[in-house]
Amino acid sequence: MKQPSITLSEPFPLLDPGWYVAVCPEATFAWARQWKKWIARLVLEPQDYAGRPYTGRLCCFLGLGKDPQNPHAGPQSRFRRLFVEVNGGQPPGAKAGMEVFFGILYDIEVVTVKTDREGRPRPLEHWYSIVREIHPCKANPEAVRTLQPLNTVPFNTSTQATPTTDQHSNTANTPLAEEGKRRRKKKSAQDEFG
Repeated sequence: MKQPSITLSEPFPLLDPGWYVAVCPEATFAWARQWKKWIARLVLEPQDYAGRPYTGRLCCFLGLGKDPQNPHAGPQSRFRRLFVEVNGGQPPGAKAGMEVFFGILYDIEVVTVKTDREGRPRPLEHWYSIVREIHPCKANPEAVRTLQPLNTVPFNTSTQATPTTDQHSNTANTPLAEEGKRRRKKKSAQDEFG
């Protein structure tokens, strides 16, 4: 009788630590018997990663509560905070699906896990990567945009160009604008004729 082969679990990925842009091709949630809680899992594929080669899938795990009958994202949970960021505002209702996370670009911070749950050092061959921070990518046109203040300092300070804005100017309609025009004409005439 031939013995069956042993199936190993998927390898844990080990990437170079740092910030990357990643897309989410898969988002699921399930009851985790080992942890006795609901966990959402976002699979993330870094788009700008050029570090050491890795195998396995990089995932971000978000807790959804310990009630075996009902996954729940509390007001301070990482799941709810990320949902609000991706959604661009507070949820429209009490129910949410995982589809909101699909296809979105994220800024992620990847860190290396070097200790076990008791804080003891892991041997190098047992190190793996996790996603510590995740936010919708600001470069993503689908992501929520935040208003930024105008930077009035030129990028290249050696140039004397005055920064401009596309804001409407209504100075042509004010009496002061007319007075300014008269002064500029008078000064120009004085400069021309000495």
